[in-house]
Amino acid sequence: MDAFIATALDPMTALIVGVVFCAVVVRAAFGFGDVLVSVPILVLVVDPRLVIPLMGLVGATNALLLLLRERTAVQWKPVRFLLMASVVGVPIGAWLLTWVDARSINLALGVTLVMFCAWSLRGRSMPRLTSPLWAFPFGFGAGLMGGAVTATGPPIVVYSTTQDWKPEERRATMQGFFLPNGLFVLVSHFVADLWTPQVLHTYALTIPVCICALPVGAALASRWSQARFERLTLIVLLGTGVLLLVS
Repeated sequence: MDAFIATALDPMTALIVGVVFCAVVVRAAFGFGDVLVSVPILVLVVDPRLVIPLMGLVGATNALLLLLRERTAVQWKPVRFLLMASVVGVPIGAWLLTWVDARSINLALGVTLVMFCAWSLRGRSMPRLTSPLWAFPFGFGAGLMGGAVTATGPPIVVYSTTQDWKPEERRATMQGFFLPNGLFVLVSHFVADLWTPQVLHTYALTIPVCICALPVGAALASRWSQARFERLTLIVLLGTGVLLLVS
């Protein structure tokens, strides 16, 4: 209990909680982007050994809460295909690291995302991939990037932009994919003994923050038209690509 109180009173904890709040608002509005907002900021002032497992816990919590809130909007058939393909891609991505360094993989993904987002933001319409079988190559790509550089999100977000889904369907369907992946990450962190008392104490303090931030993000998203939602999603995804290029 003394250690928990010490963590709660630490000024650095207030910074972490504030950043997590902003990150969860973004996640609730777009269905992704919490890592994009939080990790680059937090690692500047906080030990990555605290940040990475903490955001793993926060991300899985957000995915669960969002999935519970919007579960009726999930497109389950493509989710199943995405997950099946990602299982194949993860070990190949891990093997890829033995041949290509992570920096080169980040650069390749970053360039692809920047080009895709720039092309889309110039008013080019995305093709609508109506067959759920298209989920397989995107799921494989997500697994490949997840196994190589733990970046499963971008291929799934790109796939969502090719579907004729409402904003709530995009957010919910992405959580259907992100939650199982997040649970796998949690198991990996637990096995690697990354859940230190400080990580768990800080995570406990962020839980009410997540619960409060989710309706804020949902309220913001409800004010946007579908066209504006798509444009803002592309801007956030573009930021992901830029971060991959400079990381």
